[in-house]
Amino acid sequence: MAAISMVVVLASLGLVDALDRFGAWPVLPALFPVVPLGIAAIVAIAMRSLDFNDILRGGNIHSSSLGWALGGTALSTVVLVASPVGTALGGIRGLILIATFVIGLALATFLVAPALRAMRATTLAEAFGAKYGAPARTLVAITVVLILLPLLAAETSLAGTVASRMLGLSPQLAEDIILGLVAIGCIAGGMRAAIALAAVLGPVVALAYLVPVAAVSLGETWLPLPWIGLLEPETLTTTTRIPNVVALAFSVSLIVGVAVMPALLFPAWTASSKPPARRNMLFGVAFAAVILLAAPSYAVYGRLAGIDPAIDPLGLVVNFPDRVGLPAMPAVLLIGGLLSAALITIAMALATTATTLGHDIYGGVIERKAPAGRRIFVTRLGMILVVGAILGINRMALGSAAMLAGVSLSIAAASLGPALLIGWRLRTTTQLAVLAAIAVGLWLTVVNVLLARFAPEFSGSYLGMGVVMPTVLGPTGWFGLPVGLSGLIGIGGGLATLLAVSWLPRVHWPLLWLRVRYMARRLKRKFPARTRPLTATAPANVSAGPEVAAAPPPPAAETPMFGPFPEIKDSGTPDDPRPTLRLSGV
Repeated sequence: MAAISMVVVLASLGLVDALDRFGAWPVLPALFPVVPLGIAAIVAIAMRSLDFNDILRGGNIHSSSLGWALGGTALSTVVLVASPVGTALGGIRGLILIATFVIGLALATFLVAPALRAMRATTLAEAFGAKYGAPARTLVAITVVLILLPLLAAETSLAGTVASRMLGLSPQLAEDIILGLVAIGCIAGGMRAAIALAAVLGPVVALAYLVPVAAVSLGETWLPLPWIGLLEPETLTTTTRIPNVVALAFSVSLIVGVAVMPALLFPAWTASSKPPARRNMLFGVAFAAVILLAAPSYAVYGRLAGIDPAIDPLGLVVNFPDRVGLPAMPAVLLIGGLLSAALITIAMALATTATTLGHDIYGGVIERKAPAGRRIFVTRLGMILVVGAILGINRMALGSAAMLAGVSLSIAAASLGPALLIGWRLRTTTQLAVLAAIAVGLWLTVVNVLLARFAPEFSGSYLGMGVVMPTVLGPTGWFGLPVGLSGLIGIGGGLATLLAVSWLPRVHWPLLWLRVRYMARRLKRKFPARTRPLTATAPANVSAGPEVAAAPPPPAAETPMFGPFPEIKDSGTPDDPRPTLRLSGV
C-alpha cells in the first residue's frame, strides 16, 4: 500500500507541474494537499476492524512496516518546523538539540519499548500495573492523558495554520476537517489504522521535506544534496540567540521526554507474535535522523532569502519555496508533507489516548470485568470525547503550538522519565517509590504551568517566580525557565523522590549511627585538637608603694567526720515517761 500511495503522489506532482507550466488556474495546483488526505481516508477504510487486538493493540503488523511507522511518527509537524528554527536561532546548539531528539528516539526504541513488551501488556499503563500494582496503572493512565492532550492541541493548531495558508480556509475550519478525518479513521481501525497511516505516509513526509532544499542545492552542486546546509560555515558560526540554561533544559527534556513519549512506544504493545526485528527499528531511527539533518539547509537558505525565524518561525519552512523562487510543485509538495506529518501524529496520539481511556480507566478502574466488546465501544466513545476536548482547548487559545508541545514534552519527562528510565531497571524500586516519583514530577510540572499561565502576579509576588515574562515557549515559571521547559524541575524532583523512597527505608539507622560515631572518633584521634595551655597573669599595680603581705586565711573549723547529728529526745522504755537526752556526735 505504501508503494501505491507513493505512485499516486508522484503522479499528482507531475500533474501539478504540468498545470503550472501551462499557466492553469492557480487554485488547481493548490489542491494537491488534498491528495494525502484522500490517501489517509482510504487507508483508514482498508484497516477497519472490530477485533480487540486490532483496535487496542495494533494488530499483527509486519516488522518492516513498524520501522516505517516509527520514522513517520517521529517526524511530526512540530519537529519538522522546530528543527530549522532551532538551527537558525542557535547554530551549533540547534544541531545539538536535533541530536538529543534522535538519542531520545533511540532510547525509546531500544531501551524502553523492549522492557514494556516483555510485560505482555496492551498499554503503557497496564504494563505499570502488572509490575507495580493497580494504583500505578490508574496514575499512569491519567498521566498519559495529560501528556497527549497538549500534544494533540499543538499538532492540530499547527496543521490548521498550514492548511489555511495553502487552501485559503480559516484555521479553525481546517482544524475541524483534519480532526474529523483522523477521528473517523481511528474509530474505524483503532491503533491498527494509526500505525498503517504512519507506515504509508512516512515516505511521503520524507520526500516532501527533502525536495525543496534539494532543488535549491542544485544551484551550487551537480547533485541534489538536501544536507548541504551542514557544510555551510554559517551553520556553526552564527550568533546564538538561545541561552545556555535554555539549551541545557531543552536538551534534557528532549532526551527524557522523547524516550518515554507514549505515542512513540507503540511497538511495545503490538500484537505481533514476534518482536520487531532490530534492524527495522534501527532503520526507523536512522530514517528520522537523516530527514532532520536537512533542517540546517532550511535555516541557511531561509536566512539568505530574508526570513527572520524570530518573527515568523513557521514561515521559515512553509514560505521557504516561495521566498527562494521555487516553482509550484515543491511548494505544494511541502505543504502536503507537513499535513501528512500532522495526520500521523494526531492519529497515533488519538488512538493511544482513547485506548488508555477505554482499557485502563474504564476497564481497569470503573469495570474491571468488562468484556472486550464493551472496552472497544468505550475506546471509540473516548475518541469522540478527546476530539471535543481538543477543539475546546484550541478555541480557548491557552497557548501557542510551541508552548503546548513543550508542556507535553515536559510532563512526559517529569512524570514517566525517572520511573521508566531508572526505576524500571532497579530491583530496589518499590511500588510506593514509583507512585511518589510520578506524582511529584507531575505535580511540579502541572502546578508550574498553571500558576505561570493563569496567576502570574500572585506567583511572582508570593511563590518565588519573580517577574513572569512571555516567551515563545510560554511564560516563565520557577528559576526563570519557560513553562514549556519546566520538565527539568520535575525530573530533578521525581528522581530524588524515587531514590529516597526506594533506598531510605532500607537503611539500618542504628548501625549507620554507630558507624558515624566510629568515624568521628577516628578522625578525632587522627587530627587531635591543638589547645594552648592556660597561663595566669597577675593584675598590674595601679599605684606604686611598699608591698604589704596578705593576711593568712582563718583556720578552718573542725568538722566531725559523721556529724553533727541533731539532738533526739526519746524515752528509754515504753513505760517510762521520762525523756532521754542524746548528745550529738555520740
